[in-house]
Amino acid sequence: MNLEIWLHRKILNENSTEGNMYIQQPDNSWKWFCHVIEDKVRAAPGDWKAAAKIYGKTAIPYGRYKVLSTWSGRFKRLLTGIFGVPDFEGIRIHNGTSELSSHGCPIVSYKAGAGTLVNDRGAMNDLNTLVLDRQKMGDCWITISDQQPI
Repeated sequence: MNLEIWLHRKILNENSTEGNMYIQQPDNSWKWFCHVIEDKVRAAPGDWKAAAKIYGKTAIPYGRYKVLSTWSGRFKRLLTGIFGVPDFEGIRIHNGTSELSSHGCPIVSYKAGAGTLVNDRGAMNDLNTLVLDRQKMGDCWITISDQQPI
């Protein structure tokens, strides 16, 4: 059974992007999972060009990507990674407080304030456990969109 994750980018700010993450349920409905903050989006959906990237200050392009729980040498633990992203490497979904924690990675938390997240490891750990369990049974994917999941 595949795992489908949806990252809905809903607020594009001058330096950051705020959104929500959803997990597809067995009945194909979508359930809210957590808040997300990322670096600034620098290209519209379907319009990505490598020249748009500013290292450490750019959200990954819109699209659908493979997700796996693998060892992160930087974080020294198993973490959810996003793979096959054009012009990006080492993308991990992890905890933090703002786009300053991001460096291109989605930052997740169950709690959010105005333009920030509460540095909470719960969402990161729960997502990693979910991906680790599900990747044994099928593929895991994330769709990054400016639309809510249908």
